[in-house]
Order: sequence, then C-alpha cells, then structure tokens
Amino acid sequence: MTPLTKNIKLYSKLLLSVGQQGRGVSQKQPLPPVECGQLIKQLMDEENEDKTKVTERLDLGRPKEGTSIYKKRDQTQLNKFLSLLDISEKSKDFAGWGWEGYPKIPFSSVLELKSLTHEEQDIVLQSVYKGDEQKKGLFKNDMKKIVKFRQDNVDLSIQDCIEKVFKLKPVTVITHVVVCETYAKLKNFIKSHTNHKEQLIQILKSNIKGEFYEIDTTDILISISMDADAYKIFHEQQYQKGVHFTEFLNTFLEDKID
Repeated sequence: MTPLTKNIKLYSKLLLSVGQQGRGVSQKQPLPPVECGQLIKQLMDEENEDKTKVTERLDLGRPKEGTSIYKKRDQTQLNKFLSLLDISEKSKDFAGWGWEGYPKIPFSSVLELKSLTHEEQDIVLQSVYKGDEQKKGLFKNDMKKIVKFRQDNVDLSIQDCIEKVFKLKPVTVITHVVVCETYAKLKNFIKSHTNHKEQLIQILKSNIKGEFYEIDTTDILISISMDADAYKIFHEQQYQKGVHFTEFLNTFLEDKID
C-alpha cells in the first residue's frame, strides 16, 4: 500500500474514524476499527512516530476542559485500536462500531476476548455469528462472561463453555470471514435480486482462486465466508490498489454485477 502520509484520502478517512474531526450525531466512521488499527500501525512505522505523537496527530485522548494544557493525552483509545491487530485474523472483521449492528460486534466487546487463544476467539465469534436470532446481540458483558467462565473452568473445552454460557451450538468449522458495509450499487443489487447470494458467490468463485462458502447480507453489511487462499488474494489485491477494504470489495463486486 502507498505510504499513508502520501495518501490523503486514506489519512482523512482515518481521522474521521478515530478523531474528533467531523464527529456528530450522524457521523458514521468510514473505516472499520480493524483497518484503523492497521493504518495507525502503518503510520507509526512509516513516520517513525511513537504513541504520544500519533495520539496527538489523530486527536485522541484529548485532556478534559479545565485540566492543565500540559497534561499528557490518554493513549487508551489508541491502544485499543492497536490491540485489534492481536485478534485472530479469521474473525477480527466482526469488530465494528456501535451503529452497525449484527453481524458486527462493537470492537470494545471483541477486545474482551484477547486473553483467549486465536482458535478460541474464532469459535466464540463465529458461533455467535451462526447463532439463533436471540443470540445475535451479544456484547461486552457477554464476552466478559464467557472469558471468566473459561478461566474458571479450564478443564472444559471452549465449545462446552459456549453451550453452557450462551446456550448456543458451537461451530465445528472455522473459516475466514470478512464483513463490510455495502455501497449504493451493491446494496441495490442485493435488494433487487432474490438470488443475490448465489450470484455473488459465483462471481467470487469465477474471479478469485480459493473457496467461498457462503454470503450473508443485512441492510448495510455483507459478510463473506472463505478459505485462507481466497482471503490472502483479496487482501493482496487490496494492497495493490492502495484503498481500504470496504471500498475495494464494493468496487470489485460492482464491476461484475448487472
């Protein structure tokens, strides 16, 4: 990907996603939290800046009014974005903003799972994703509960913990899952084609090497389950384009739908 500081479009989207600029009641962050974490890490590496400088640049952790202007900025939010990079690659895309809804889970809730192994994280997140309608609103307290139960019952498998705590049937097959917002053209295609899932799967299989298993859609989101080969190719092409993943996936599909 091109250096962040030379890509004004991506840098502006990062600012709108994590800082105070442009924030308001109707503000919807243009980048998902995981991509924010990736771009922050990229910014730190390319500009050789530490957390203090990046926190100031992104306007994070601003001291409260009435406190000393010399007080250091709080790095909690910055650390949260960077911590997302430690979540399992297969399932980290479930981490979202509060306004998105299922199948996204607020990223602060996803971070509650960071003490679990990647395999355990995958099983929890993908079991919730595959769960029944009543279990699709699991959030921070639920994630804390499953982690605490796991720690207190080390002799049980994570599958047993999920069944006991969430009353869910755990998944048996873990895949790579990407979840992103749909733009206007793709959204209209989904709404106007009852067989859109089959058509989109066929487009993906015809243009990307690897296996694609299933697609799910909501009013604003699309989630795609795939194997490691397809996931790797997707992101290689995204990096070549130098755009964020939501834009890449929408453009990729929009170019090939009727």
